Amino acid sequence: MTSLRAAGAVLLAALVTLSLTGAPAAADTFGYTGLVTDPDGAPVANACFALHTSATEVAAEYCSDAQGRYTIPGPGDDSGYKIRMHADGFRTEWWYRAPDYLNADRVGLPAYDLIERDVTLGRGSGGVTGRITDENGAPSDATVRIYGEDSNYEAFAYTWDLGDGRYRIDNVPPGRYRISVYDNERGFQWVPGQETQDTATVFDVADGAPLVVDEQLLPLGRIEARVTDAVTGKPVPRPCLYVYGGRDEFVCGTDGVVRVTGVRPGSWETEVTGGASYFAADPKPTIDVRRGQVTTVAYALRPGAAFATMVRDAMTSAPVAGICVHLVQPKWGGQSAHMSQYCSGADGYLEAGPFEANELATWQLYAYQADNPYDPPARRYGDQWVTANGGSGDQRNALAVTLHAGKTTTLPAVRMDQPGTITGTVRNAAGAVVPGICAYPFAFHPGQGNIFGKNCTDAAGRYVLDDLGPYRWPVEFAPAANTGYAWQWSGNVADRFAATYTKVTAGRSATVDAKLVAGGVLAGKVTDPADPDAAGYVWTYNARTGDIASASYGYFDRGTGGAFTVKGHRTQDVYVQYWVNKDCWYGSPNANTVRIKAGATTTVAMNTTSTCGSPPAGVNRARSAPLGAHTGR
Repeated sequence: MTSLRAAGAVLLAALVTLSLTGAPAAADTFGYTGLVTDPDGAPVANACFALHTSATEVAAEYCSDAQGRYTIPGPGDDSGYKIRMHADGFRTEWWYRAPDYLNADRVGLPAYDLIERDVTLGRGSGGVTGRITDENGAPSDATVRIYGEDSNYEAFAYTWDLGDGRYRIDNVPPGRYRISVYDNERGFQWVPGQETQDTATVFDVADGAPLVVDEQLLPLGRIEARVTDAVTGKPVPRPCLYVYGGRDEFVCGTDGVVRVTGVRPGSWETEVTGGASYFAADPKPTIDVRRGQVTTVAYALRPGAAFATMVRDAMTSAPVAGICVHLVQPKWGGQSAHMSQYCSGADGYLEAGPFEANELATWQLYAYQADNPYDPPARRYGDQWVTANGGSGDQRNALAVTLHAGKTTTLPAVRMDQPGTITGTVRNAAGAVVPGICAYPFAFHPGQGNIFGKNCTDAAGRYVLDDLGPYRWPVEFAPAANTGYAWQWSGNVADRFAATYTKVTAGRSATVDAKLVAGGVLAGKVTDPADPDAAGYVWTYNARTGDIASASYGYFDRGTGGAFTVKGHRTQDVYVQYWVNKDCWYGSPNANTVRIKAGATTTVAMNTTSTCGSPPAGVNRARSAPLGAHTGR
């Protein structure tokens, strides 16, 4: 490689320069060949083609012969170059019709064909230079582009290449041009200070006389939004506004006012939000923004049900960011692999909502620290069930959060403690270690897949539950359905209430081992007299706790003749939920319990009429298939 900064004589001596004869290229030559002419069609001798690998580095140079013929042989590889064309008395140009390296195309030389490509070199060379500033006179990073008024010639330059808002385009063919300026925030404008190309000034670029064109960027628009509660008319406390295309970020305000500066002119769709307490404006309003003007708009947001709280360090009371909560039903729910989460911001503020009136329920909050491997927290906190005055490992102690339509409920602060660990070994009845068994410190719902990680046993049967708050915790062991083992809780029991709870100490590890037994099976057949080909699902729930009782659901369809199996039960009483075009709970008129024994098969026959009972107390009739279920394959 050779630097163009070297003295011309040294440069030319170092380059691979071929002076070609007028004879045709050899039959086995590949690349580009052709005739170099002036604007009148006369051949140009000693017109050279420099192959650049960068703006300052040249790999080779090839020149035309006395008859104006040139050949650039193709390489033995797929290298690409930008090609600078120059000859005495002519304007320097870059392949193809470009003034400099920045504007030139990268050319891949033909490796298998000899392509005829004639080149015309032009005479006369002008330039355009200047400085771009913002509305306050400060230098601006921008792209400046010139457009030929009488041709399709275009070229551009960046102000950040020279700095201080300056730009320069050399080797420009003399002629008439219009000029545009663009930056990411403001978009396009045309010189001088115009919104459209048609109203832009046409500039003359003359040979040997650089044209100086400075430009000040036009001011952007502003939006002032006043956001109120659609019911009370009061200001929304934490309103935010997103201007799609005009300013692509949420800008938030306080006390019902949002002021957005630096908005591009135009007609923009907006998204208006009021935090968890309000539903976003629907449909999204469209507003018109003009340069240098303030657009005033007003929005009224419909309130929804929500809750809000602060997350604090239990020892220091300092706000804690990045703490998330799952909303969990006290019974008939559990936590799944892909639940929605609501997380605290930098100020420790956490809110959840808005919820419609028909979505209201009583929830309990499971709090945990979000895991971001790219930005790990400086201080670790342990999981907890949120109570009225701290954390717990027992869901039964969790605060019951009841939401009210159109209202925001303020909860006691969530106080996060330092974490400890539970670990242990899982074995079967014969004492052999069992890999691939996942453990959870809460009732798990498999409807959206398992949570795989250190919580699942390795080849030695070991599992680890990290980041648990310093409380008494149960552990659920959830073998997959195809293992043949039963789900169970710590203490080798069937339900959470009977489980052994183990005290976790911050910074230390407690041990909880498990011994698995063969799972019991619920089998049977589901029929719908009105739809003999119906497909559906069967779930089982522990009768005392309401937790999912086994590894998965049972599926049935026309192919099975309505037959199903639900595997993985320890000895217990269960409620059976089945979905076959509607929600049913096995029993009549209300749900009845079914006794399942570990290692045995229990059979039931269910239909949509005589056995389709009402749900157990505390369960609403489902309007759709159970979590994770689908109504067909």
